[in-house]
Amino acid sequence: MRTQSQQSSWISIFQKYQGLVGLIVLLMGAAISVRATFFSVGNFANILNQLAVPGLLAVGMTFVILTGGIDLSVGSLIGLLNCVCATWLVSGKSTPMTIAFVLAVGTGIGAIVGGVISVSKMQPFVVTLAAMVSLRGIAYVYTNNGTVSGLGDKLDFLIAPKLGVPLNAWIMMAMTLVAIGILSKTVFGRHIYAVGGNPQSARYAGINLTKTRVGAYAINGLCVAVASLIFTARNTNGAPDAGAGFELDAITAVVVGGTSLVGGFGNIVGTFLGALFIVCLNVLLILKGVNTYMGMGWKGIVILIAVYLQSIGRTTDS
Repeated sequence: MRTQSQQSSWISIFQKYQGLVGLIVLLMGAAISVRATFFSVGNFANILNQLAVPGLLAVGMTFVILTGGIDLSVGSLIGLLNCVCATWLVSGKSTPMTIAFVLAVGTGIGAIVGGVISVSKMQPFVVTLAAMVSLRGIAYVYTNNGTVSGLGDKLDFLIAPKLGVPLNAWIMMAMTLVAIGILSKTVFGRHIYAVGGNPQSARYAGINLTKTRVGAYAINGLCVAVASLIFTARNTNGAPDAGAGFELDAITAVVVGGTSLVGGFGNIVGTFLGALFIVCLNVLLILKGVNTYMGMGWKGIVILIAVYLQSIGRTTDS
């Protein structure tokens, strides 16, 4: 009995820090294969710059997955907000007004998706799959199946260096710290864990499941909106196919970071490490000359391994 208890304890500790373990293993592999190139100052700056968008998407996705949900539509929402942002700036709208509108639309769409899931009682997978298709279609209609260009340098401040680090990286780190505070220090954060851990018990405890889920998806939408602004600043145009596949990186980062796909277990620190793992993996695959589609295959394998490691604990406990 004691042996099983000790084994369960070790598994629990490993699951909690599996993002850190995975990152260390990846860095060891990089040190062996492409040490000089990977561990250069220029590459570290590149990794930090690339971390902003997937990091923000992963932070938002953590709130959703902790409630026992998932969001497959974040890539399509990136595409739609990218087109909206570009169109508004090209049409002469002020930068502050455009940023405020993009943030409001992203947060609003996230809240609507969460509301539909709660009211309809349908599976989040189904609702967000429908949202993924619909939002992408709206983006194509919005731009008349074209690319919006001519933004100029209106959003360059988002990617300009501040104290030696791009502003987008500072924004990502600031929002990560805020997310950590929300989940660990607020009543709303405790409600998110309760809803994901056991919805029935949470309801009996007086927690409003609908408000909690809507709030989680709204935060996710806000994170997607901020990520879309950074994405637009980098690409200086609006394209309806922008963000395709971004949901895969976000979900992978969250799962690798130790958050359970069934909800109720995980944290933002692990998610940050998971996002860093994904970015480092992408960079390593590029440096090794691995085909992009083969890289997607490796990410799929990473998801399977991470989910399997989470399932070990549930199997052992039972």
